[in-house]
Order: sequence, then C-alpha cells, then structure tokens
Amino acid sequence: MMHIGKFITVAVAVAGFSSGAMADTYQWVDDKGVVHFTDDTDRIPARYQKRVREIPSPKATSPSDDGVLQNQDTGLEPNLPGGLSEEEWRSRFAAIRTEMKDLREGLPKKQDELNQLRRMRIIHQRVQDRTSYSERKAEIDRDETRIKELEAQLSALEIEASRAGVPMEWRQ
Repeated sequence: MMHIGKFITVAVAVAGFSSGAMADTYQWVDDKGVVHFTDDTDRIPARYQKRVREIPSPKATSPSDDGVLQNQDTGLEPNLPGGLSEEEWRSRFAAIRTEMKDLREGLPKKQDELNQLRRMRIIHQRVQDRTSYSERKAEIDRDETRIKELEAQLSALEIEASRAGVPMEWRQ
C-alpha cells in the first residue's frame, strides 16, 4: 500500500513539472499527401523543411505561490478559445468541409465522363477525343490532390482547435 502512495506522489510531481515544458509541434505534408507531426526539427526530412508549419504549444502553465498550476496570461480573451469566436471557428471548419464535400460529390460524374471519353478515344482515335480525355483526367487528378490538401488542413485545424480548447460542437 505504501508503494502505491509513493507512485502517485511521483506521478503527480512529474506531471506538474512536464506541463510547463511543452514544446512546439511542427507539421508538414509529404509528397504523397500524408500529414506528419514532430516536436523535434531534426526529425524533419531536409526536402520538407520549407513546407513545415509551426504549431505553438498550448497555453503555458506555471505554479503559483501555493503550488497550484495556473494559466499564464497569453493576451487572448479568456472566453475565446484560440482568440476566435464560436462563429469564426465554425466558419473555418465549414469552409474546408464544404469545399471537400463539393469536390467529392463532383468526382463520380467526372469519372463517368472520363470513362465515356476513354471509350470514344478508343473507338474513334481522334486527336480531340485524346485531348478531352487528358484534360478531364488532369481535372480529376487536381480535384483528388485538392481533397488530400483539404484533409490535411482539416486535420491541422482539428489539432489547433483541440489545443485551444474549442468545444466539439463548434467544430461541426
């Protein structure tokens, strides 16, 4: 029983000291559209150094005279997580989700058109069919790339919102 008490005491002490030593997080998207995070800049591959986005650590805390951790003043309004209003947070999430939804809903039609163009290209073997096919394929590729970018942005925004303490219902 005595060992459990010591363990709890040590765990609380370690948690108290580590909460003030939070490092910034760094984010980048690789060539395949995968979002990566680290708190050590040495772990970022050299070719992605220019793509890195720094995500500040959450509000710092420090012990008061009575040993209780308190938030330091960050200059942000206390009722506005991350310094943004509910409307601003909702707007940021909605803009990304709306664009993603529109792109995803448009893809099936474009892919059907691409299949029709491919058939026309095979049957008629006209230059204009080949050109139309290539243009439609490039458009689909751009849309798919943009969807990946938006997914990465949404992921980063989720992390930012979590760190700022934004309520889940504001993220809808």
